[in-house]
Amino acid sequence: MITIDYSGIKNLKISTEIKNKIQKIKKQPLPAFLTDKPPIKQMLSLAKKYSKYKNIVLIGNGGSINPLFALYNALETPKKNLYIIHTMEPDYIKKIKSKAKKSDTLVVSISKSGSNVQQIEATLAFLGYKMLFVTSPNKGVLYHIAKRKNIPIMDHPEVGGRYSGRTACALMPAALLGLDIEKINTGAKSMYKKCSYKTAITKNPALKISSILYQLDKKGYDEVFLPIYSTRLEGFINIIVQLIHESSGKDGKGQTILGTFAPESQHHTNQRFFGGKKNMIGLFTVVEKQKDQKTATSIPANLKNIPLRDATLDVLDKIPLSKSLDFEFNGTKKDADNNNIPNMAIKLNKITPESVGELMALWQYIAVYSSYLRNVDPFDQPQVENAKNISFNLRKKWKI
Repeated sequence: MITIDYSGIKNLKISTEIKNKIQKIKKQPLPAFLTDKPPIKQMLSLAKKYSKYKNIVLIGNGGSINPLFALYNALETPKKNLYIIHTMEPDYIKKIKSKAKKSDTLVVSISKSGSNVQQIEATLAFLGYKMLFVTSPNKGVLYHIAKRKNIPIMDHPEVGGRYSGRTACALMPAALLGLDIEKINTGAKSMYKKCSYKTAITKNPALKISSILYQLDKKGYDEVFLPIYSTRLEGFINIIVQLIHESSGKDGKGQTILGTFAPESQHHTNQRFFGGKKNMIGLFTVVEKQKDQKTATSIPANLKNIPLRDATLDVLDKIPLSKSLDFEFNGTKKDADNNNIPNMAIKLNKITPESVGELMALWQYIAVYSSYLRNVDPFDQPQVENAKNISFNLRKKWKI
């Protein structure tokens, strides 16, 4: 279960402009990530078929890999190894091949277009391995490679990569890795319902967060400091950054997300957050209940009198580490409150397949609302395509 702490937002009311924009948003077509129906039974059946493979090599870029990595990192699968290939760097590919032998490795290549040049090059480097492709049917290079090499294909839905966290793109490899995709799907659907276009802003966490960020953006707060106080949720940084930058960063608009792992970020980016330009909002992510609630710091008797700040080392004795992590977050939040720096906190009660499904769905809707509030298309990415075209032309010129 996810809750949002808005206590760090002072005297900010939803403007008439926002209310008018919300009425227009309600008339927009439903996003494809909401209407897509992932083939859960088919994916579970395929996962059972490929269960003997202990290594899963996932080849893709951006939205083809980021949602899955977030799920995998959060939910942990000790019986399976995941290797992500997001580059054609030869030394890296050679390194992965040395770890993932053909006999116990399944290579999964994912691309909606099936014509991502980086991915094609990386995929061809693994010919001879057992493979499964997730790509659009009847088109694209991956599709034609699969047909000529008799590689099984799972259809890629008509959902943009960055929004694919609840589709076969993420859930198929998640099933192969042993994650509970049914519960992930249940959590996502639960959050979709809360964030629906029809849900009032006071009860819609994605719309409320997006509206607050938009209004603060107009006041000059164009950067969002996003510290995540959990190693298990650290994998969400890339997909959150991609969702917001690729969806709302258009036409000279959009905020910059500075995602980072906390409390490590307190040793570097807190300086910028508190001491730099006053254009930064805090958007914290925390887990309220750690799986391990018991482990505590134990101070031997002969060390207790060592000075520490204005006390001694004895002050740490018997404090659970989960409580110390809370203190670190609350120290930063309270400092932000005291300095009148706008901040919010996304709080997961605990990490479960359902709660990570909720978190993925929440950020998908934040990306959509953040885009519509700025009058930009949430689902295209023109500048990303331009760079791909230039790099492909360089390859063609090299061959001449």
